[in-house]
Amino acid sequence: MGIRQSGVLTNAAVLLGNHANVSSNRNIPHTGVIAALYARGLLDYLRARGVDPTQLYAPDRVAHFQRVGGHVEIPLAEWIAMFDTAVDALGEPDLPLKAGGSLHLRHLGVLGHVLMNCATLEEVYLQLARYIRLLGQIGQPALSLHGDEAHLLWSWPYDSPPADAVAQFMLGARAMFMRWLTNRPDLRYDAYFHFPRPRDTRAYEQIFGGALHFSQPHSKMVFSRDYLTLPVVSADEELRQQVEAQAQSLLQQLSGEPPLLRELRSFLARNLANGRVSLELSAQALGTSARTLQRRLSESNLSFQTALDQVRQARAEALLRDPTVSLTQIAFLLGYTEQSTFHNAFRRWTHCSPGAFRRRQRSAT
Repeated sequence: MGIRQSGVLTNAAVLLGNHANVSSNRNIPHTGVIAALYARGLLDYLRARGVDPTQLYAPDRVAHFQRVGGHVEIPLAEWIAMFDTAVDALGEPDLPLKAGGSLHLRHLGVLGHVLMNCATLEEVYLQLARYIRLLGQIGQPALSLHGDEAHLLWSWPYDSPPADAVAQFMLGARAMFMRWLTNRPDLRYDAYFHFPRPRDTRAYEQIFGGALHFSQPHSKMVFSRDYLTLPVVSADEELRQQVEAQAQSLLQQLSGEPPLLRELRSFLARNLANGRVSLELSAQALGTSARTLQRRLSESNLSFQTALDQVRQARAEALLRDPTVSLTQIAFLLGYTEQSTFHNAFRRWTHCSPGAFRRRQRSAT
């Protein structure tokens, strides 16, 4: 099948108004953000299908998604438009569902490690609700019990009607993660979607395995209440305490983080490798003075160096999860001229060496 080449525009307002592959009747919120790792999940799915993402999206944007750390965010509108572009180019209305079903632990960042160290699936959903903000502003999961059934509702927190692609992706991902976390590929779910029944439901049947319902008031999954007691096979109590502490720290940052600080983190993440991450250059890029930037950071109990270290740490941890990237390459991508400097900095941040961190991540996956 041929692929129509197009570019994803990085400015959400421009993207909404002019993107050639987004029809006027698609529901895209003008606000909201999502973890950039979710965009990487879509790109990884396309590559697994043999599709070069740079044929669909701007190459520099594709490269950006491969570099960013777990708590870097992008406009939710851009992510939805990425799905629209891929669906149009490949002619597959159920592509977001398949992409959700292929999601991996690395696409959930710190939250993924929290979930894989929970004791049971019930605890998984309690922690998912607690830390869902780490994945962006994508709605709150609601778990309710009805007799022998458990209902997992996916909510849409915006005035516009829910986006079909997001509902497909979210429910597909949760269905597959429940099986992966419990090592129970036999789990089956009834699935409810707010949009009309598609002509081809084979992907839905494969991913959920139960009854399918469309044109419903809400999108949700319904499954046996007994599933909630299933143990998570990868749970590690000691590691759980560590990753929950990290998740809580990130949650606190996001909850009270001013827009200027989010913009600073994004600028630093984009410019680590080229070394253009000084206070003066950062202030210039943000349209302010170095003194004002320092003052604004101080109001958030941060120094510029601390903010830079946090971005470097997040980027380092993301790169260390990729075994194809050497420690020398990681040091370069973080803007260090010597690997030893990176090694010392990483030990200061995490109290372990980069090599030990990489081995731990490999054993966890």
